[in-house]
Amino acid sequence: MNNSRQSVSKKFYRYIYPSMLSMLLIGFYGIADGFFIGQSLGDDGLAAINLAWPLLVAITSIGTGIGTGGSIVMSIRNGAGEEVKANKAKGNILILLCATSIILTLFFMVKADEILKLLGADGIIFEYAMDYMEVITYGIIFQIVGSGITPIIKNIGKPVFAMIAMVIGMLVNIMLDAVFLLVFDMGLSGIALATCIGQATVSVLGMVMIIKTGLENKWYVLDKSTVISIIKIGCSPFGLSFAPAIVIICTNYQCLNYGGSATVAAYTVMTYASYVIYSLMQGLADGIQPLISFYKGANDNYSIKILMKKVVSTGGILSILFIAVTVASKNAFPIMYGASTEVALIASNAMLAVALSIPFIAITRIMSAYFYAIGDSRNATILVYADPLFFTPIFLLTLPRFLDVIGIWLTYPFTQIFTSLLSILLLKK
Repeated sequence: MNNSRQSVSKKFYRYIYPSMLSMLLIGFYGIADGFFIGQSLGDDGLAAINLAWPLLVAITSIGTGIGTGGSIVMSIRNGAGEEVKANKAKGNILILLCATSIILTLFFMVKADEILKLLGADGIIFEYAMDYMEVITYGIIFQIVGSGITPIIKNIGKPVFAMIAMVIGMLVNIMLDAVFLLVFDMGLSGIALATCIGQATVSVLGMVMIIKTGLENKWYVLDKSTVISIIKIGCSPFGLSFAPAIVIICTNYQCLNYGGSATVAAYTVMTYASYVIYSLMQGLADGIQPLISFYKGANDNYSIKILMKKVVSTGGILSILFIAVTVASKNAFPIMYGASTEVALIASNAMLAVALSIPFIAITRIMSAYFYAIGDSRNATILVYADPLFFTPIFLLTLPRFLDVIGIWLTYPFTQIFTSLLSILLLKK
């Protein structure tokens, strides 16, 4: 048993460190993105990117859902010794990613402007948001493939390479942000172009690795049962990735109702702060997914229990650290973004709400990943969609009526608390 525990521990650290580091860097990339926008375009730019960002998240979440769902199918099949079927799943993932890219590109070419207006964008904010989405639309294939290919690389035993590819793409993105925005003054079009090129870099590196590891003959032929399994399991990681976007859409609407564009800009600052924390906790959860899926296929429940104990304790330590950092930076963080004095004062209260949410974010991310890693799509789906479709709307509709803007900020921790309690209830059942 001791040797088994040591083996599982080594694998745990081998997988979570690259996953956490890559996701943490992605979170910091989000901060850098917002920094350039705030310094160049001010409050209007911050408000515009927050209104347009859910559309980008919807795109990348579809890639993540297909990639992660397919990767779980691969890992379970590999754990069961079905290597040929695992390789078949790998090929089907790639075809689904490309087909989805074509469909979404055509859709956003026609509907992007209507969706932005529906989300509340008008005037200069609408112009900024459309500048962003026009470029993103033509780079959708890179967003889909870049986000969907990373889970495949992790699940074929190359977590360090997945991290390196993501870091390279992020660095390319940040450097081009500075060049396109500060040198060529391209506004949000430049930010979008940098994002597309960064994801294109990840896509190319990922495809090279997948081709090197080999594909099954006729990998391009879709298998009905494999596709159904990928979509069924992929609904949970898709929802997990897209849930923040739904929350942002709903919260933006209430911000416009209760405080106008200044409150939306303050919420943008809060979003960037929570994005770093969310990314790190998601990296922790994603790190254990390939291992749990493999041990599930091998029917090794003892190793799964060891992994869960380790990931929960790690999440607790990280929560304490991030609470301290968030509280200490609540006043300085908005100023870093070039926010006006009015926006900075509003955002400092929002930062405290983020701090209160942190330990519960850890619980919900870990439990969601656990459920979809073992193929329990029912509980994973319930947990993932309870936040954006049930708890968030309820609290957003009720709390602001009594507490005004403060009620908007408190919606985030209240939602995370109730979602974490639901996850514990589902686990016990």
